[in-house]
Amino acid sequence: MLDRVLPRTLLALGRTFEKRALSALHADGHLGLRPSHFAVFSYIGLGTVRVSELADRAQQTQQGMGKTLRELEQMGYIERAIDSQDRRAKAIKLTKNGRKVAEHIANTFSAIRKEQAEQLGQKDYETFVALLDKLVGVTGLETPAPFWK
Repeated sequence: MLDRVLPRTLLALGRTFEKRALSALHADGHLGLRPSHFAVFSYIGLGTVRVSELADRAQQTQQGMGKTLRELEQMGYIERAIDSQDRRAKAIKLTKNGRKVAEHIANTFSAIRKEQAEQLGQKDYETFVALLDKLVGVTGLETPAPFWK
Protein backbone atom coordinates (compact mmCIF):
# COMPACT_ATOMS: atom_id res chain seq x y z
CA MET A 1 0.00 0.00 0.00
CA LEU A 2 1.65 3.20 -1.16
CA ASP A 3 -0.15 5.39 1.35
CA ARG A 4 1.57 3.54 4.24
CA VAL A 5 5.11 3.78 2.91
CA LEU A 6 7.33 5.38 5.54
CA PRO A 7 9.00 7.92 3.21
CA ARG A 8 5.60 9.26 2.14
CA THR A 9 4.49 9.54 5.75
CA LEU A 10 7.65 11.37 6.75
CA LEU A 11 7.35 13.64 3.72
CA ALA A 12 3.74 14.45 4.67
CA LEU A 13 4.85 15.31 8.22
CA GLY A 14 7.58 17.58 6.86
CA ARG A 15 5.20 19.29 4.48
CA THR A 16 2.79 19.91 7.34
CA PHE A 17 5.50 21.87 9.14
CA GLU A 18 6.33 23.87 6.03
CA LYS A 19 2.69 24.61 5.12
CA ARG A 20 1.95 25.88 8.61
CA ALA A 21 5.12 27.97 8.69
CA LEU A 22 4.40 29.41 5.25
CA SER A 23 0.84 30.27 6.27
CA ALA A 24 2.14 32.04 9.39
CA LEU A 25 4.74 33.91 7.34
CA HIS A 26 2.11 35.01 4.82
CA ALA A 27 -0.12 36.19 7.67
CA ASP A 28 2.84 38.22 8.92
CA GLY A 29 3.25 39.94 5.55
CA HIS A 30 5.91 37.78 3.89
CA LEU A 31 3.64 37.11 0.91
CA GLY A 32 6.38 36.42 -1.64
CA LEU A 33 7.74 33.36 0.14
CA ARG A 34 7.02 29.97 -1.39
CA PRO A 35 7.69 26.35 -0.35
CA SER A 36 10.80 26.24 -2.54
CA HIS A 37 12.40 28.92 -0.35
CA PHE A 38 12.48 26.54 2.62
CA ALA A 39 15.48 24.81 1.03
CA VAL A 40 17.47 27.97 1.67
CA PHE A 41 16.10 28.71 5.13
CA SER A 42 16.65 25.09 6.18
CA TYR A 43 20.30 24.89 5.17
CA ILE A 44 21.81 28.38 5.17
CA GLY A 45 22.52 28.70 8.90
CA LEU A 46 23.60 31.96 10.51
CA GLY A 47 27.02 32.29 8.90
CA THR A 48 27.97 32.66 5.27
CA VAL A 49 27.80 29.92 2.68
CA ARG A 50 28.62 29.57 -1.01
CA VAL A 51 25.97 28.75 -3.60
CA SER A 52 27.66 25.41 -4.33
CA GLU A 53 27.64 24.44 -0.64
CA LEU A 54 24.02 25.45 -0.20
CA ALA A 55 22.95 23.58 -3.33
CA ASP A 56 24.81 20.49 -2.12
CA ARG A 57 23.21 20.67 1.34
CA ALA A 58 19.74 21.00 -0.18
CA GLN A 59 20.46 18.38 -2.88
CA GLN A 60 19.67 20.81 -5.69
CA THR A 61 21.52 21.97 -8.76
CA GLN A 62 23.54 25.17 -8.48
CA GLN A 63 21.37 26.68 -11.21
CA GLY A 64 18.16 25.90 -9.31
CA MET A 65 19.61 27.19 -6.06
CA GLY A 66 20.86 30.32 -7.83
CA LYS A 67 17.35 31.08 -9.05
CA THR A 68 15.92 30.67 -5.56
CA LEU A 69 18.66 32.86 -4.10
CA ARG A 70 18.00 35.62 -6.66
CA GLU A 71 14.34 35.63 -5.63
CA LEU A 72 15.22 35.83 -1.93
CA GLU A 73 17.79 38.54 -2.58
CA GLN A 74 15.21 40.64 -4.47
CA MET A 75 12.84 40.27 -1.51
CA GLY A 76 15.58 41.32 0.92
CA TYR A 77 16.00 38.04 2.82
CA ILE A 78 19.58 37.24 1.78
CA GLU A 79 22.60 39.19 0.63
CA ARG A 80 25.59 38.22 -1.46
CA ALA A 81 29.15 39.45 -1.13
CA ILE A 82 32.50 38.48 -2.58
CA ASP A 83 33.80 35.42 -0.73
CA SER A 84 36.91 36.45 1.19
CA GLN A 85 38.57 33.08 0.52
CA ASP A 86 37.71 32.80 -3.18
CA ARG A 87 37.07 36.09 -4.96
CA ARG A 88 35.34 34.27 -7.82
CA ALA A 89 32.65 32.92 -5.46
CA LYS A 90 29.79 34.66 -3.70
CA ALA A 91 29.28 34.40 0.04
CA ILE A 92 25.59 34.30 0.93
CA LYS A 93 24.04 35.12 4.28
CA LEU A 94 20.70 36.04 5.76
CA THR A 95 19.85 39.70 6.14
CA LYS A 96 18.24 41.02 9.31
CA ASN A 97 14.84 40.39 7.71
CA GLY A 98 15.97 36.91 6.64
CA ARG A 99 16.99 36.11 10.23
CA LYS A 100 13.53 37.24 11.37
CA VAL A 101 11.95 34.83 8.87
CA ALA A 102 14.20 31.99 10.06
CA GLU A 103 13.20 32.74 13.66
CA HIS A 104 9.54 32.85 12.66
CA ILE A 105 9.88 29.44 11.00
CA ALA A 106 11.62 28.01 14.08
CA ASN A 107 8.88 29.36 16.36
CA THR A 108 6.16 27.87 14.17
CA PHE A 109 7.96 24.51 14.12
CA SER A 110 8.21 24.62 17.93
CA ALA A 111 4.48 25.30 18.22
CA ILE A 112 3.71 22.37 15.93
CA ARG A 113 5.98 20.07 17.94
CA LYS A 114 4.18 21.15 21.12
CA GLU A 115 0.78 20.39 19.53
CA GLN A 116 2.01 17.00 18.33
CA ALA A 117 3.33 16.19 21.80
CA GLU A 118 -0.10 17.02 23.22
CA GLN A 119 -1.78 14.84 20.58
CA LEU A 120 0.48 11.82 21.14
CA GLY A 121 1.26 12.38 24.79
CA GLN A 122 4.58 13.86 25.88
CA LYS A 123 6.28 10.53 26.62
CA ASP A 124 5.30 8.94 23.29
CA TYR A 125 6.32 12.07 21.40
CA GLU A 126 9.72 12.16 23.10
CA THR A 127 10.20 8.47 22.27
CA PHE A 128 9.19 9.11 18.65
CA VAL A 129 11.65 12.00 18.29
CA ALA A 130 14.42 10.07 20.04
CA LEU A 131 13.93 7.11 17.70
CA LEU A 132 14.02 9.36 14.64
CA ASP A 133 17.20 11.01 15.95
CA LYS A 134 18.71 7.59 16.55
CA LEU A 135 17.80 6.48 13.02
CA VAL A 136 19.41 9.61 11.60
CA GLY A 137 22.54 8.89 13.61
CA VAL A 138 22.93 5.21 12.76
CA THR A 139 22.22 5.72 9.07
CA GLY A 140 24.47 8.77 8.76
CA LEU A 141 21.76 10.96 7.25
CA GLU A 142 22.49 14.63 6.71
CA THR A 143 20.00 17.01 8.28
CA PRO A 144 19.79 20.82 8.49
CA ALA A 145 20.57 20.75 12.22
CA PRO A 146 24.40 21.02 11.99
CA PHE A 147 24.16 24.27 10.05
CA TRP A 148 22.14 26.02 12.75
CA LYS A 149 24.37 25.26 15.75
